[in-house]
Amino acid sequence: MEEGRRAVTRRSLVLMLPFLLTGLMSASSTDIWFKRHPQPPEWDLTPEEFRFLNPPGSHLDYTTPGCGDYLEKAFTVYLQRYPDYAENSQTADRRFRRWLDYAEISEVMRLPFCLTAPYAYRLRKLADSPENAILISYCGRYSGKDSTADDSRARALIDEVERIARRGSVSAFAGYLLLDGENEVVRLNPDVLYFLKQALMNASPITRPDYLFDDTSAWADAAWNRPDLEDQLSPERKAFVDEAAARNDLSAVLATTGPCGDTAWRD
Repeated sequence: MEEGRRAVTRRSLVLMLPFLLTGLMSASSTDIWFKRHPQPPEWDLTPEEFRFLNPPGSHLDYTTPGCGDYLEKAFTVYLQRYPDYAENSQTADRRFRRWLDYAEISEVMRLPFCLTAPYAYRLRKLADSPENAILISYCGRYSGKDSTADDSRARALIDEVERIARRGSVSAFAGYLLLDGENEVVRLNPDVLYFLKQALMNASPITRPDYLFDDTSAWADAAWNRPDLEDQLSPERKAFVDEAAARNDLSAVLATTGPCGDTAWRD
């Protein structure tokens, strides 16, 4: 019974992430505990841990906050790997919140993915609704002011994905990139797209989402795969963005990107 209550509490915390995990943090501010005791990557899981996280016949439902129960299970694996962690934190809720904060920048790809992709999916569902009243647009910065309830909902979803992506995780960059082009609300500026593509391509082959750049995939015609993307940047801007991509500094690019403008180059 007690374990059941804890599971419900953890699920509630996942649903409340935008409110619990406030403030922008960089990867360098990661809790030192997690630097020394990282989440085990998939290739380091025991057969029992792998089956626990990936039951036969199951699949990761990226439309669900926390990707269903995946984050809860990943946390359970973490506690089993590092039982001392439970002794070094104050309460069960505090332990979970602290681990979630770390999960946002983990390079165990499913962790940041399950903290960003569900919000991108919700935005797409909201924008695709015939009754939606979204008047704002987003290109790396906002155009227009919130004037409807749907504007506020859209902004909250975008802000959460952006917040996590700013922290520098490769997987979160992928989640942020997938905001682009699915609807009329999000059309990222060319320099932002170029940054994301470069940062992702610079990543380790183990964590790099190559499927986003596969010319046979569903994203083959995406704006970030256009051959003229780089041509949209001046040499000075390209040099600036290249330097930012080398250090995974999305914040520097967003702080200096221009206002939302002409998107004819996408056509």
